[in-house]
Amino acid sequence: MPFQRRSQGPDVTASGSIRVLHLCDKFGIRGALTHGVSRLFTYWLPRFDARFEVRLVGLRAHDDASAYLMRRGLNPICLGRGPFSPAVVTDLLRLVWRDRPHILHAHGYASSNFARIVGSLTGARTIVHEHASFPSIPAYQRAADWLLAGRTDLGIAVSESTKAFMVRCRHLPPDRIRVVQNGAPLEEFRLPPAERVQAERTRLGLRPGEPVVGTIGRLDAQKGITYFLRAAAQVLRHRPEVRFVVAGDGPLLAQYQGEARALGIADRTVFTGFREDIPLVEAVLDVQVFASLWEGTPLTLFEAMAMRRPIVSTAVDGLGEVLRHGENALLVPPRDVEGLARGMLELLERPALAAALAAQAGSDSCRFDARHTVERLQELYEELVDQRR
Repeated sequence: MPFQRRSQGPDVTASGSIRVLHLCDKFGIRGALTHGVSRLFTYWLPRFDARFEVRLVGLRAHDDASAYLMRRGLNPICLGRGPFSPAVVTDLLRLVWRDRPHILHAHGYASSNFARIVGSLTGARTIVHEHASFPSIPAYQRAADWLLAGRTDLGIAVSESTKAFMVRCRHLPPDRIRVVQNGAPLEEFRLPPAERVQAERTRLGLRPGEPVVGTIGRLDAQKGITYFLRAAAQVLRHRPEVRFVVAGDGPLLAQYQGEARALGIADRTVFTGFREDIPLVEAVLDVQVFASLWEGTPLTLFEAMAMRRPIVSTAVDGLGEVLRHGENALLVPPRDVEGLARGMLELLERPALAAALAAQAGSDSCRFDARHTVERLQELYEELVDQRR
């Protein structure tokens, strides 16, 4: 029989379980094994209460990124479609009629479009989850958001600046958006034993006593790695013994390695590539830097705070909402090479200040536990389902 539009979604089962499909455009980004949203899934899905049945669906084919999620205990469904393939609608309709989810929780432009189309046909509630405040949005997506805004039951933003972006660019009214901040699984981000940290320093070629400044994240323009490297060159003019670590993969890895050579700092800079053992990498750092040009709120921020790392950061978007200059970090404007360099030097040369900022960041991190994020998502799911009863 043909699919028909339903005014009501599926009923909650007698056991009270709520079924949710998380839809994601892709689990990795060109040149990077994963991205922040994929890591969020590894934090969230194992922490939902038993009354929630949560599944993960990716639009793209099975690849290294979905294999990574499988190694982390998740079992994503991979549709093997492109972001503009109309076959996604049929695929999702089959999944919805088979699994009867109450909620379609979408991450990414294509997923949000398809979720809202399928939700309007089946009665499943739809959530559009935005993870960053982008400088611009494609024209086709502006049109799609304008057309589908009325089919959006709820928007979720990771920061107040991201909420403003959703109002301004994604055509959602502010009273339909909730801010749900991310967090890290705090129990996983604790200092490893000293012998493991020393072994990692040795593996990275760091000599005893060398101060280490590092940045961790996807290697693309958003993360401001160019400005981090330029600031590193300035720091080395004053403190030639400092070493720099760039941890992560991404499409601009080769470009940044070339920039390090052009700046004359290649011999003082270690590019680690993709790392899963983030706590161990962070434990090596004496100062952690966030040079982002725009953001939502990066997971590595909450991880660095939990690890009590002294932080120098740009004040963009969610970074500026979580961090407070002179209290739990040093903040500088984006693209401010001199400011980044001054911040690094100040924390290296004033250990008491670095320790005080790190201690406050560690204390503040208790508000950003992944469990709190999941609890808030569960509350929102229950509210959406209750509206259908």
